[in-house]
Amino acid sequence: MQWVILLAAIICWSSIVTLAQQKSGIASLHRSSDSAITSAEAIREADRLFSYGADSAAERQALALLEQALSRDAKNYHLLWRAARACYYVGDEAAKKEKLGYFERGIVAGQRAVAEQPNGVEGHFWLGANYGGYGEVKGAFKALLTVKNIRAEMETVLRLNAEYEEGRAYLALGELDRRLPRLLGGNLKRAISYLEQGLRLAPQNMEIKLALAEAYFDSGRREEARRQLQEILQMPINPARAKENRETQQKAKRLLSK
Repeated sequence: MQWVILLAAIICWSSIVTLAQQKSGIASLHRSSDSAITSAEAIREADRLFSYGADSAAERQALALLEQALSRDAKNYHLLWRAARACYYVGDEAAKKEKLGYFERGIVAGQRAVAEQPNGVEGHFWLGANYGGYGEVKGAFKALLTVKNIRAEMETVLRLNAEYEEGRAYLALGELDRRLPRLLGGNLKRAISYLEQGLRLAPQNMEIKLALAEAYFDSGRREEARRQLQEILQMPINPARAKENRETQQKAKRLLSK
């Protein structure tokens, strides 16, 4: 009789273990399903990781999260423009042979963002930024093919919200006009006008001040150029843009030494 009781206990225990394993497996499946990051989580984490290019690994991680979320939520404007932004900064820091691929992905994400929200300033700005990166990689002749696109996107940004990204649409348009030869659409006088407008809007923007100094040099206004460069060296570093600010100050030092 005892062995019958023992056998029954073993069978009962085995059933309990099997049921527990089944429940554990079901719970595991739920956890696996729930582990896919939501769009809202991807946006929060991408914003936390974003560093204006100071941390390349973090920018790549943000891009991976955003693209994972886009695989399930392909028309989400807020994912799309952030993906374009991440592509721009990853591409900017990537090895030369990898740059073009990131800028191309950024252009696609930016175009999709603009299609979803035509009046969304973020989509237009980061689409224009990726066009700019793409043009730089392709070289002078190929870059001309993107000039029209860059100008159109940044002019749209000025129309929608000129203050976005501390007036950097003015910077993009000013640099476009300063660097392009006149025969190809460049205009130094217009470049200075754009940059001066941008600096009035965002007086703490070191990049605009540097571009304006270079434009002043190009037009023979050397003393005004030197004053802008000296002011850059006296400006405090913005922690959010520390990498960009330090690079800008180094360029200002080099120009002053010439």
